[in-house]
Amino acid sequence: MSWNNIIKRKRLVVIVWVIVLFLIIVPALNYGKFITYNQQNPALKNSESYIANEILSPINNDTLILIVKQDPYNTSPSNVLKFQQEIGKLPYVSKVESPFSDYIEFLTEITHNATIATQYVEKNGLKDVPPFIRDSYVSKDNSTFLIFIVFNVSSNYYLSNGETPSQQDYQEIKGIASNHFSSFYITGDGAILYDTQRLTSRSGFAFGLIFVVLAIAVGITLYSYRASLLAILLVSITTLLGYLGIVITGLLIGAVDYVVNYTLTAVLIGITTDYLVFILSRYKNELLAGRSNNEAASETASRAGKTVLISGLTVGFSLLTFSLIPGFLSWGIVLVISVLLTVTLMITFVPSLISWSGKKILGNVKAKENGSIERSFFYKTSKYSVNHKFLVIGVILILAIPSILFFVNLPTTYNIQAGLSNSLPSIQGLNYLEDKFGSNFIFPIFVITNDSNQLRNISNYLLTVKGITGGTGPFLQGDSVVDNNISEFKISNYYYYTLYSNYSPYSTNAIDLVSHLRENSRIIVGGLTSSIIDQQRINNIYYPLLEILLTIVAGLVIGVSFKSIKYALISVSGVIISISWSAVLLYFVSSTVLHQQLIYLIPIILFVLLMSLGSDYSTFIISTVEEESSKSRTEVIPKAFSRTGKIVTALGIILALSLGVLALIPVGFLEQLGIAFIIAIALDTFVIRNFYFPAMIAVLKKSKTQ
Repeated sequence: MSWNNIIKRKRLVVIVWVIVLFLIIVPALNYGKFITYNQQNPALKNSESYIANEILSPINNDTLILIVKQDPYNTSPSNVLKFQQEIGKLPYVSKVESPFSDYIEFLTEITHNATIATQYVEKNGLKDVPPFIRDSYVSKDNSTFLIFIVFNVSSNYYLSNGETPSQQDYQEIKGIASNHFSSFYITGDGAILYDTQRLTSRSGFAFGLIFVVLAIAVGITLYSYRASLLAILLVSITTLLGYLGIVITGLLIGAVDYVVNYTLTAVLIGITTDYLVFILSRYKNELLAGRSNNEAASETASRAGKTVLISGLTVGFSLLTFSLIPGFLSWGIVLVISVLLTVTLMITFVPSLISWSGKKILGNVKAKENGSIERSFFYKTSKYSVNHKFLVIGVILILAIPSILFFVNLPTTYNIQAGLSNSLPSIQGLNYLEDKFGSNFIFPIFVITNDSNQLRNISNYLLTVKGITGGTGPFLQGDSVVDNNISEFKISNYYYYTLYSNYSPYSTNAIDLVSHLRENSRIIVGGLTSSIIDQQRINNIYYPLLEILLTIVAGLVIGVSFKSIKYALISVSGVIISISWSAVLLYFVSSTVLHQQLIYLIPIILFVLLMSLGSDYSTFIISTVEEESSKSRTEVIPKAFSRTGKIVTALGIILALSLGVLALIPVGFLEQLGIAFIIAIALDTFVIRNFYFPAMIAVLKKSKTQ
């Protein structure tokens, strides 16, 4: 690529980009057609929990639970039955179950007369109701009873708008319930999704605040409000390019996992801001050195353009490693396409725009003599690190080794709902339900067998397993083995049991219990806890593989680009240290301040983003060191860091503040992610880049004069 040709054809480049952006607006904004909310991880398809869920799919329907806070023995049966009839008319509702309707069905089987059964229940309520019905619907203190609203689709079915049927009907059900009951909760996946979506919508200011913070920070860094406006414009354009990346990926592989949007947004905001500030800073420095506009633009396109290209390739191909992990194929393709499109924009459109608009883009820039670089904070820190290189490296490594070991064994939870605000009605309902019926009530353990000759023996066995408090199934009712209608628990050629314990489905005790059950070759174990076990097994294999591949790719691109494996070692090791430190600090902040368990996705997202985005800063620093490499080592390093220190630190602060705004959203996952960004980027910016990098370069690099 000839960088001068870009400047010579600046008007053409700008016009071409304007036309391209105009043409892609419509297809890019239709990216939602390619988003899927139900992407299965192919690595789990042969797992025990997946097989169990497939067998149970005919009964594993989307369900909402209405928790009525009143004594069912003092409740009007007719009122409950009327409520059930009204709800049954809603879209996608298959059936509505309550202790009253189940009691009617039970009496109908005995009397063979539905009218008599209905009249009895309407007159006498739950008088003499069998224990197996009472225990399924009524709390032990008789203060609460449940109504189950079952939909005619599976629990992982999503409508075209991304909502589940229960999520869509939630508000209408809530309105109908308020006409029949004075005090109630509604919970279930659909209710939680609805409440969470409303909460994040009310917190939409935070996402807007990201752009405001970004614009202000860029303006302060470059002393130009025009640069602020340009930053907002470019982030908006690259966001559009990201949507185009989703469309292209959808056309290539069919569908894109909706979760990738979080990572995509963070990456594009990060690299767009980094590259813009780096390019404009270089342009400003060239002007300050007394060069003309065309000379400054040409030098900027050549020097900064090459650096941005190397950085972009590092980020893009690092993120492409996502595609090698089962279940993350769409992530890698979307991210690499979006990053490469963004890099293309930044190395062509931005230099052309700068050359075309001239100094106006930065305001009043006058050539001036630079002050003594020895007074620079970054000169002093790098000089100290060079002079005491082994001490600096030793202290950092002493702190890093235990942090890395802790990161490898970081305690996390698979409860993605951890940290959801207790102000949400659905979460209040879930907590109330667990208090009244047990923590395992909404997420039971399912046991499946096709050995019909061993059903009674299996029932006896299940009741002997430590931790199981009871359940239902063939010959099983509560905590007793009984004679019952086993056909009620038959699906195709399989029989199933629904088991309960006093353990949270995410707890170590629950995992140990289900792991013990899975050792029995006569049965298949399903349910949430079984799925967590399989997910852990897959993640324990593929997450470390992803981290290794990402590290290798990032190191290779930097090593090849600068023809030095030493630079790759410095960059990669520095990022790993900052990741490990930030993970330790995040864990303690999450557990002691937020009182939340760390969600399992946070460490891997943190690793991927820092390893890729951290390459930006590495590339900026290394390129400057290489420009000064004709001087002696003790002179080149402090001088290079005095030139890049301010800009790299500014970029770090901008990125930390911009992405850290996510911590203002009262959703555990986003809170943790925002805090993680702030801690990690701050450590990487102020410690790793200012102390570790100069010391490592001093140890490993040989100046050309030596």
